[in-house]
Amino acid sequence: MTTKNAILLIAKQNPGIDYNSLLTKFSHSYSNPNSARAALSRSLKDLTTLGYLVRKENRYSLLEKGEAEIYSEIKNKLVLGLNMEVGQKRAVDAIDSIVAKLQVLIERGRQDRDLLKTSKGSLDFPVSELDAISESLDKKVRHLEYISRVFSEQVRAMKELGFNDSFARAFDEHSVSSLLLVFSGQPDQEFIIEAEPQAVLGAICEKASAKARPGSVAVAKDSLRAALAVLSENKGLFNAGPARLFSSSLRAEFFPDRVVVSGPFNEVSKWKQ
Repeated sequence: MTTKNAILLIAKQNPGIDYNSLLTKFSHSYSNPNSARAALSRSLKDLTTLGYLVRKENRYSLLEKGEAEIYSEIKNKLVLGLNMEVGQKRAVDAIDSIVAKLQVLIERGRQDRDLLKTSKGSLDFPVSELDAISESLDKKVRHLEYISRVFSEQVRAMKELGFNDSFARAFDEHSVSSLLLVFSGQPDQEFIIEAEPQAVLGAICEKASAKARPGSVAVAKDSLRAALAVLSENKGLFNAGPARLFSSSLRAEFFPDRVVVSGPFNEVSKWKQ
């Protein structure tokens, strides 16, 4: 229910309510008293100006136009919406909206007998129709629980079979140390590094005794630490495109702010630790 109609309903249930009492009832939905006071004052000004409420000596009473507005919201926004959603072929697909509307309808009906009477006379479906939707929902829940179990088993199987995974970590000294540990555990005796600009590859060749290749360098396993140090020192240059480190089964991509490792799940999981 809107702020406007919440105030109108309070005024309907408490004819001639004073401002402070109205504020007390209205502020329950606000965590900040000042915000509640500001919203109430602003709304009261609009509601009296538009003829929904009348103010006499700091007391507020509901006018006919205000009462009509309350019934209009109940009928047009709740009742008509429920009639449409409950009446559709697969009402269970609209269960979130149905539950939300029913909750408001029940709460307002308990607070105001006139609204309850209006609601009862305006709904086009029996309660047994809601029972049928509830049964359909139970079936859907059971199906989703089954699908969830099957899906979890499939994910576990793909991990065990070594399907590809990827994981990103911040590009810092900790991730560089972890990367060195992961790649040093590979069976490869040398790794390929691609990077732009070419000056980065030149620095790797100089400091890690790498072998130059067209567009890349080959780095021996025992020189990988030095090569990673060069990449770390030049990470600000990788905005246009990442530098890449390859083993026979893993690929690491170096961006200015992160390193992404891709490969078989069991290998990438070591990088996640």
